[in-house]
This record gives sequence, structure tokens and C-alpha cells, in this order.
Amino acid sequence: MNGRLLKFGAVGLLNTGADLLVFTMLTAAGSNVVTAQIIAYACGMLNSYLLNRSWTFRSNASRSREMPRFILLNLVVLACVTWLLELLHSGAGMSLLTSKLAATGAGMLVNYAGSRFWVFGTRGYSSETRSDAP
Repeated sequence: MNGRLLKFGAVGLLNTGADLLVFTMLTAAGSNVVTAQIIAYACGMLNSYLLNRSWTFRSNASRSREMPRFILLNLVVLACVTWLLELLHSGAGMSLLTSKLAATGAGMLVNYAGSRFWVFGTRGYSSETRSDAP
């Protein structure tokens, strides 16, 4: 398996942990669920951007080019995953857990491809990272 994809997956696990931690802390402190979800998701996205930029893709491209693309990609992936989750669970009658896992997996692949080829782009990779490209 591609080393970048493994790193991307590891970062994704950390993002999920950050999201859950912030969400749990905010809701325990009395925040409403929607506000807590927005703030927690934003924390996960920030963690994702910083770690994927510096570790997974080792990008040295302009942040002013990457950040808007990163945000747009994540909003598109969020919308697609939410749609797929609803389609699989309500439309196809799959269990919620199975639907969530399938939608999350599909979202991860789309997010990885978008991050690698559009957000962080090959021009932004250091020479060290280029060596493991296919």
C-alpha cells in the first residue's frame, strides 16, 4: 500500500479523535449539538490540514492557494459522505454502522485523491516525497 495513503489514514484517525474529543467536551459543557458539531469538525479539519500539509504530502506550496482548496474539498466530501450515508441507510436499508463505514471509506478515498492531486498538488511535494510516487 502507498506510504502516503497510510499516513493519510493515520492523520484521519487523529482528526476523528480530535473531533470526538472537542465534541464531547463542548456538549458536556452544555453547548448545543449543532454548534458543538461545527466547532469539532472545524478542529478536525484544521488538524487534517496541518498534518497532511507537513507530514503526509510535505507540501511547500503557498498556503493561500492550498487553504481555500482544502476547505472546498472537505465541504464537498462532507456533502457526498452525508448523501451516501443517507442513501445506503434509508434508501438501501443497510444498517447505520455499515452505511457509516462504507460512506466514510468512500469519503476517505475521494479526500485522499483530491488532497494529493488538487489541494497539495505534485508541485508542492519535496524531493523526498516524490521518491515514493508511483
